[in-house]
Amino acid sequence: QKKINMAKRASTIQDVADKAKVSIKTVSRVINNEPNVAIKTVKKVETAIKQLEYQPNAFAQSLARSKPKIISLIYDTPSPNYISHIMEGVLSFCYKAGYEVIIHPLRFNEIGMLRSAEQFIKKSRLAGLIVTPPHSDNIEFIKLIEKLDLPKVLISSGLDLDQSDSIKTNDEEISIEMTNYLIKSGHRKIAFIKGHPTHLSVNHRFIGFQKAMKDAKINIDNSLVENGLNSLLSGEQCAERLLNLSNRPTAIFASNDEMAAGVIKVAYKKGIRIPDDLSVVGFDDSPMTEMITPPLTTVRQPLDAIGEKSAQKLIDKLEDKDIETSEVDENEDFDEDQANVSLAAME
Repeated sequence: QKKINMAKRASTIQDVADKAKVSIKTVSRVINNEPNVAIKTVKKVETAIKQLEYQPNAFAQSLARSKPKIISLIYDTPSPNYISHIMEGVLSFCYKAGYEVIIHPLRFNEIGMLRSAEQFIKKSRLAGLIVTPPHSDNIEFIKLIEKLDLPKVLISSGLDLDQSDSIKTNDEEISIEMTNYLIKSGHRKIAFIKGHPTHLSVNHRFIGFQKAMKDAKINIDNSLVENGLNSLLSGEQCAERLLNLSNRPTAIFASNDEMAAGVIKVAYKKGIRIPDDLSVVGFDDSPMTEMITPPLTTVRQPLDAIGEKSAQKLIDKLEDKDIETSEVDENEDFDEDQANVSLAAME
């Protein structure tokens, strides 16, 4: 017995042209709001689109527009949790606003990175860019974007930038509070694992640590300061050195959760009990913190909201709307009794 496929076929631009008795090119001109199309023809095409429930493809539309509705999120980070949450926020807002997003990895230390970036930008006919660290701290990359006259929003840049071009995070202030939390808990031998040297905003966390220690009149032992790369592996390597010291620290503050997880992994292998023998704190409140036992004390950055806000700021700029300067309001008190310390990290 012959089966009948009852699934409804999606209408095409050809179907619309046939129904309106015009050419495909005319339908395309109506969809893209091009001038010099007769009002009578516009109405015929619009009626056909409505009757056929035709959904124009956003990428196809973009190719015909002088202002394409395609933006790109540029990233290069060894912390997959960080970029995945930024990505979620960007995609969520762009979907609602009718924009397509190209997620594009750009290797920061790769030879010819700027040339590759320029080729990608020109080939993709982008309307604008959202840039994450460390690229948002790269002056040469920012100059390239400006040379190509492309609207941009830079996330967590440590550079002094126009407010309309950036989404800032108050890493330094939050780091001060986290360090004070450890000091109030009785710690004096506190180690710090710095972030990737090219990520200026992450390294503001070390500045906050230094300020809090100075205010508490506690000398920083340079042997307790390690240089990490924001990755799990670098956290393990730093922890191996710190936990092999004869006068090892009683607390370790890692600049992100990936490195903090590396510390906990090494401590577990060495039979060092957390938090009895060693306190470990991180930064970002990534999903991995829920899988760590005991729970990791960490700072919550509203990464989804940062991604969403960056997309909103860029699209407002592209559509000549007034750019909002309001902050993402997720301020919460620093609660010393919680396992996961929740703090707003965005301004």
